[in-house]
Amino acid sequence: MEEAIELAFESPGGIIDCRLEPVRDDDELYYSVTILYPAMVNGYNRSEIYCHTLRGDRAGGYFFEDGDDMLPKVRALEGLITKAMAAL
Repeated sequence: MEEAIELAFESPGGIIDCRLEPVRDDDELYYSVTILYPAMVNGYNRSEIYCHTLRGDRAGGYFFEDGDDMLPKVRALEGLITKAMAAL
């Protein structure tokens, strides 16, 4: 799939918006992911912005390339994104 994909997930703090933009490098297709994670700052809703690379694995799932440098709340989105991509 070589079109941008927009996903939204519910969380206790609000809606998490994800935009996956396809990138083709030689024969490999992967996604540049921008995540807007809801946050409350001084009584105002402000999204935290995270940008990561999402790659496919041989089992049909997806994983964030960034490894251990990722926040657990963002890492938890891996499974949700894989399920949503499988449903497309």
